[in-house]
Amino acid sequence: MSNQHASTTLVGLEEGRKSVFGTSPEAPSKRTFAEWKARGFFPFVKIGKRVFVDPSEVRRALDRRFKINAVAVR
Repeated sequence: MSNQHASTTLVGLEEGRKSVFGTSPEAPSKRTFAEWKARGFFPFVKIGKRVFVDPSEVRRALDRRFKINAVAVR
């Protein structure tokens, strides 16, 4: 068995949202974050009725989906 997942930290959905975005007013709402999960914007683990996320994986997935790189102006 691989140790690839040995260092992952799984937290609940709300704690994951706070870990990625903090508690600032600009952070997405609980409802928006849950909608992103439902649309498959980031990976999650579901055990029974509980949902867990790895905040670092969520950040990487959201960066891939939403990050817009600057273009050099000539």
